[in-house]
Amino acid sequence: MFKIYEGETVARAIVEGLEELKVSEDDVRIDVEDEGRKGFFGLGKRDAVIKLTVINPELKMYGSIDSLIAREQSPKTNEASSAYEKSSADAIVYAEEVGDERDNDDSRAGKEEHTAEEAASLTQGYIMQVIKDMNIDAESSMSVLQNEVTIELTSPMAAKLIGKRGNTLNALQEIAQQFFNTIYKSYGTIVVDVEGYRKKRRETLENLAVNMSKKALRSGQPIRLEPMPSSERKIMHNVLSREKEINTYSEGTEPRRYIVIEKK
Repeated sequence: MFKIYEGETVARAIVEGLEELKVSEDDVRIDVEDEGRKGFFGLGKRDAVIKLTVINPELKMYGSIDSLIAREQSPKTNEASSAYEKSSADAIVYAEEVGDERDNDDSRAGKEEHTAEEAASLTQGYIMQVIKDMNIDAESSMSVLQNEVTIELTSPMAAKLIGKRGNTLNALQEIAQQFFNTIYKSYGTIVVDVEGYRKKRRETLENLAVNMSKKALRSGQPIRLEPMPSSERKIMHNVLSREKEINTYSEGTEPRRYIVIEKK
């Protein structure tokens, strides 16, 4: 689902689109089709054109842009939205509580001698049991590449596994990493994904980084983004490290740490 928006500037077109769709920048992919032109005394002026593509799995369930825009016309919409956010938050808390309980039980036994593949397989089974305890039906596949273990999940309840802005998925990944660390003596990184969400999220963050850097250059003012996990901040730092006129750094304390993008 996507919609084209026009405005005097790219920033104004983005704001107009976000306001009409009633979404945040994390819910959509922003593609700049035409940066527009100011013209000279109005001559040759051309509006900026952008395309907003919905990437949030929950919002995709509305099926069409028109349905998405009209969703808050119903008095029950806000209640449904609040209920979703609450269920997502509850899922995160539950996953962390279950993970803590299991980690405590396993840590008492101490680390055993496991190969990376064995530890990865045990971690896969562990995270699937946590998901089962959350009353979510899911299937998984696992792969090991050097020191990175990837557990790919598929589920008819994918949106609940992902959670708002990936919060539930990040919680699952964190407890999977903690479990892996208790049973494997060497270094290894765990990545938990749901139906390719992290790749889509990476693309969203990369586009956001580029668009916000352009905004910082145009305005000359620092741009402060919403708080995000360190892994997501790293993606944005890496993308903008190639921009000679842009500087990025993080402010705040975890878990409310955020990126600042500014003109050098």
